Amino acid sequence: MQSNKVISFNPAVPGDLFIWDRGAIDKALCKILKTAKAVIFHQTVYPELYHLARSLCPKVFPNYDCRFKWQGKIGDTMLFWNFGVPHPQTWIFPKVEAFIGDHPEMGYKSPRFQFPYVIKANIGGEGSSIYLIETRAQLDEVLKILRHMEWEGRSGFVVQEYIQGIEKDLRVVVIGEYIASYWRMGEGFHKNVARGGEIDSHAEPELQHIGRSAVRDLCRKTGINLAGFDLIFPKGKNKPLFIEINYTFGRTGLGGSERFYEILNEQMRNFLKEI
Repeated sequence: MQSNKVISFNPAVPGDLFIWDRGAIDKALCKILKTAKAVIFHQTVYPELYHLARSLCPKVFPNYDCRFKWQGKIGDTMLFWNFGVPHPQTWIFPKVEAFIGDHPEMGYKSPRFQFPYVIKANIGGEGSSIYLIETRAQLDEVLKILRHMEWEGRSGFVVQEYIQGIEKDLRVVVIGEYIASYWRMGEGFHKNVARGGEIDSHAEPELQHIGRSAVRDLCRKTGINLAGFDLIFPKGKNKPLFIEINYTFGRTGLGGSERFYEILNEQMRNFLKEI
């Protein structure tokens, strides 16, 4: 019989019962989840725990079905392809040898793509493991890094078309039904705040509105309700290109962590009211 208990694995969001998610997963936990009214997670929940809870209790927040079905930069690309989302042209490579050919020991005579282009390792955050490739020497160095990541069990990367003339990108944050946007600006290739980028919440409100509408439409199709989306607008265009999805993201543009948790708790209350 279903109970009215809300089970929370997020210490910042109160429920009827809080469970420390770094403990063992056992039959006792399964029994609790089976009788839960709803389950609340934090942003770094383990996929195993998420899938278990999702199968035993249909009401969970956030909805990370797409996050764990399509993981990393490779997953973002597959999601964009699946839902027809506009994005820079992208190619997926499961390993370095898929990029350079079947006989890496023989070397390769020329880059597979015209410089410049972007290489993104499948796993990475805050702009890490994302490289603008403009020369053969840069490509060789990045391929060494990617090979080392493969040895560590972190294989796979994407090659993405480089869009010239981008001075800023748009971060659109979705928390439940709440949606906000702000520009991230920087002189170099990386615009994110962790790499020295600056935030502007007020510039070009019309384009921000277009970006938020595009993200909202994708969220309706996918069920994503807690993520930060990165978009760009090519020069002279008012239609955005999606760059990537970040299921953990910086909070400076929202007003800091305190403001983030205020919004999260408000949206959680709305989520529970709907149940």
